[in-house]
Amino acid sequence: MEQMRARVASLSALLLLLAAPGGTQINSRDRIASAIDSANIATVRGTAHPLAQSRFDHGRLSPAHQLSGVTLTFRLSAAQQADIDRLLSEQQDRSSPSYHKWLTPEQYATRFGMTQNDLAKVTSWLQSQGLRVDGASRSRTEISFSGSVGQIEYALKTELHNYSINGEQHFANATDVAFPAAFSAQVLGVRGLNNFHPKPRYTRPAPRFTSSISGNHFLMPGDFAKIYDVPSALDGTGQTIAVVGQTDISNSDIDAFRSAAGLSVNDPTVKLVPNSGTLVHSTGDETEADLDLEWAGGIAPNANIIYYTVGNSSNSNVFDSLNYAVQQNAAHVISISYGNCEAKLGSFILTLRQWAQQANAQGQTISGPSGDDGAADCDSNVTSATHGLAVDIPAAIPEVTGVGGTEFTGDMTQCPGNPPSCPGGVAPADSPYWSGSSSPTSGPSALTYIPEKTWNDAVSSQGFSAGGGGASKMFGKPSWQTGTGVPADGKRDVPDIALNGSNGHDPVLICSQDFFTGANPPVTSCTNGFRASDQSLSAIGGTSVGAPSFAGILALMNQATGSNGLGNVNPMLYQLAGTSGVFHVIASGTNNVPCTAGTTNCPSGTTSIGFSAGAGYDQVTGLGSPDVNNLIAAWLAVTPTADFSVDSLTSTIASPGGQGSSTITITAENGFAGTVDLTCPPVASAHITCTLSPSSVTLPGGNALPQTAALSINTVAKLETPFGHTRGVWYTTGGGAIFAAVFLFVPSRRRWTSLFGLVLLAFLAVNVACGGGAGGGGGGGGNGTPAGTYSITVTGTSGALSHSTVLSLTVK
Repeated sequence: MEQMRARVASLSALLLLLAAPGGTQINSRDRIASAIDSANIATVRGTAHPLAQSRFDHGRLSPAHQLSGVTLTFRLSAAQQADIDRLLSEQQDRSSPSYHKWLTPEQYATRFGMTQNDLAKVTSWLQSQGLRVDGASRSRTEISFSGSVGQIEYALKTELHNYSINGEQHFANATDVAFPAAFSAQVLGVRGLNNFHPKPRYTRPAPRFTSSISGNHFLMPGDFAKIYDVPSALDGTGQTIAVVGQTDISNSDIDAFRSAAGLSVNDPTVKLVPNSGTLVHSTGDETEADLDLEWAGGIAPNANIIYYTVGNSSNSNVFDSLNYAVQQNAAHVISISYGNCEAKLGSFILTLRQWAQQANAQGQTISGPSGDDGAADCDSNVTSATHGLAVDIPAAIPEVTGVGGTEFTGDMTQCPGNPPSCPGGVAPADSPYWSGSSSPTSGPSALTYIPEKTWNDAVSSQGFSAGGGGASKMFGKPSWQTGTGVPADGKRDVPDIALNGSNGHDPVLICSQDFFTGANPPVTSCTNGFRASDQSLSAIGGTSVGAPSFAGILALMNQATGSNGLGNVNPMLYQLAGTSGVFHVIASGTNNVPCTAGTTNCPSGTTSIGFSAGAGYDQVTGLGSPDVNNLIAAWLAVTPTADFSVDSLTSTIASPGGQGSSTITITAENGFAGTVDLTCPPVASAHITCTLSPSSVTLPGGNALPQTAALSINTVAKLETPFGHTRGVWYTTGGGAIFAAVFLFVPSRRRWTSLFGLVLLAFLAVNVACGGGAGGGGGGGGNGTPAGTYSITVTGTSGALSHSTVLSLTVK
């Protein structure tokens, strides 16, 4: 009998069906139902670049020009979009089983990406057009390809033209693209058909001297920590921040900054986006990259910094770096200091939001600048706005935290020239805010928080210099954006918070050789502390300062909470806004900028457009600037206690007598540390048993990765007699023959005794044949595991904490 069971088990089949964790979900399904016919095409509306206008047109781009990294992005289906909206809400709901249950890119792909079948169909079509397919994203929402301009124009039914705008040369597709109707409705957009690059959101004054000469103060990380109450016990250990850019960097600049700031060496890891060309140094962009890397690492000095960047391919830019940081999912915090106004990005905004939602679903938080052109984000490098009120992307995306700009007001004493009030040209110490130290190596000198107003410096020949903010024209009001001062406008309002951004008063210090590009005679950055070789300082302002600084704060918050990521922090920021001391109220100033009468939002008699600061939330400084220590304390006060979760990532199908398997994942939540014992009770009625290896796991706490255990599920084969299915016939015919023999050949005086013995023998025979092994199977016609679907429960226990996961076993 055991040999028979072994033979049955050896023939069983095992199939694993992947499923993402967390509640009701809709996994990807094939969406391309009909054959792909290149003769039957449909236009994807909104895919032409907004600046590809005939008045700027300078003719066709050479058809021989090669483009790499062109990327087709698929939209989520209506059901998938509803599913991710629900998931993102549940991941921030502390009462939900999905609270802070983050997805991997592969789990995101299973739930929200295209199927492998659909990807294969589109890949085959692209290849049939002569294009080289470079691959699909981990999320299965994108396919990248390369080819000549002529090939791409033919396949996408568009033309690529040259454009000249404000002295800059660009190329872009002149019309919307088109695809075969079989899948055109699934296309969200195409990236890489133009070379319009987003601009860094920083402003820089001319190099200035220290406060002992000019009366100005400049911030280093220690000053920022004192002003914004950053806890000294937190340093970002165990955390990772992704900074995105579009240039190569020099570690010598980073090292010089950290040395001048009194920090140990901690060079970033550089990751080049595939198919984006070769790394090169780009003037202006490198200054931005230095600022971002130095200040993200300056606020969280022990955090691991990954710098995602692109090479010199003309159609690659920082947004590709952002996407790559999301796809790699290697950092819980992402800092981007680039952007553009909504009107200049067109339908690409929807692609950016899809990336941001994926990032949040994976536990990633994105910090972005609100812009440096006040309330008129579409007007840059001008002295009077004509395009009306506008906000910056990606800050205005609801899944991104938009950081605005402030300016300190409590230390406005300056000493230009040599007035009598400043003997020798030396400004008095700005007590109680500054210690008055000013040597190149004296270290931080801020003493306490300095009151702030909105950042809005004087308009210069380079344009506006004020923190961005206002209402989005693309996104409606998120459910979490509520509270005192929040406009009842039905729109997503920005910024969410604000930090020091003035370039005219108390700017931040950086070390960047790129800052001095073009200096004559040449100047070397940071040769003596923060002083350059000409004794000047590299001082910078803008909301580009706040974005990486807040990214550093987010890393500290992750460290303090012991979390594996916080996802979209905006809901919690608005919830905590009413807690005393969490945000500094900034109630003075505006982000008004001059406007030309008669243009959009600037009727006759109007000279400026913008918004004013006030109590609570405002469209200039958001909720205000954070007191980091109080923010973390308030966050911890409403964070669930340390715990763990148990999840099964697979269900299984097996034949009777076969074995199923699954992976059990045990994840620490809110800093949990301890040993979790795992058990899996048998399903006795169906003869199902299971084992776990290991049967216990240890979670060390902090930012540790989830632990796993292998689950093996054993079933029992149906027991058969040597006669198989002829047993019933044998019993009937054989029993009848014996019965006849008793009456024909046994003497009458012994017939009843013999008949009684025959009945007893038959009874014993039936029980022997039907017994054995594991007992009845609940109606399966044998003693093995009956066909059906069973719930297998795995329970993890640690002290008083106990959690279970249930997976499905189907026996066929």
